[in-house]
Amino acid sequence: MEETDDLNPGSLVRRWRLGKQLRELREAANKSQEDAATYLGVKRPTISRIENGRHAILPRNVRFLCQLYDIGAPQVDMLIRQAEESNERGWWLSHSDTVPNWFENYVGFEADAAEILVYDSELVPGLLQVPSYVRALRAVYAEGADEAELEKSVAFRAERWKRLENRPPQLHVVLNEAVVRRPIGDFADQLKHLIDMSERPYLTLQVMPFTVGPHPCMTGPFSLLTLPEEKEPNFVYVEFPNGAAYLERPADLVTYTAAFRHAATMALSPDDTRSLLVSLVNS
Repeated sequence: MEETDDLNPGSLVRRWRLGKQLRELREAANKSQEDAATYLGVKRPTISRIENGRHAILPRNVRFLCQLYDIGAPQVDMLIRQAEESNERGWWLSHSDTVPNWFENYVGFEADAAEILVYDSELVPGLLQVPSYVRALRAVYAEGADEAELEKSVAFRAERWKRLENRPPQLHVVLNEAVVRRPIGDFADQLKHLIDMSERPYLTLQVMPFTVGPHPCMTGPFSLLTLPEEKEPNFVYVEFPNGAAYLERPADLVTYTAAFRHAATMALSPDDTRSLLVSLVNS
């Protein structure tokens, strides 16, 4: 009954939530991971990965675990349905020739997140980029990319935002002032888009002005994601040129969350940020 250890095809958040429920049911039944592994005929690390949302689980194996945990029919049916949904193909896989493997996981979490906190020191975040901005960046990062490849990147950004806007999270973005002053693509169009987006009820946009001097987010860009039904961020996403790290230690979450909250108090208010953007467009 060994599962396929593949994170890509499915909703990562749904898988994470299902794993959390299975862990709670196992603990309530006073069963160990070793007990569950023996019952399923898998290795103990597989159960650990299932419960952490890092491993696919077949609906029939959810039923077997429910038998071990002595779970009643209504809850079994609900958990099996969640297992089926968690293994549905993620929309972003249609862009797999454009999106790096290490970024696919983030997009999966982003699509279901309840709250996203973003600090960026150099770039407008991908969710807020206009097509000309995307093309200009890709022309630098993917030197030699042809027009078809550039258009794929634009299409991915558009699809990513469309999916998110259908069920938007609370999105709070703090940008270093350099981001709104460095001309990339049709920059007037990009600034106007930021102004427009800043008026959406689910988006809080702030600029960290040069005049504040040092601030707690100067170590570099990062994102904090909070999953559904959670009170605090679940992980910190830090991106590198050819990869990314997911920081989940409590100490890291406390440090980055505190840094973001403090930076938000130092940055321009949303209204003052909008005024700055308008002045830049008109200058």
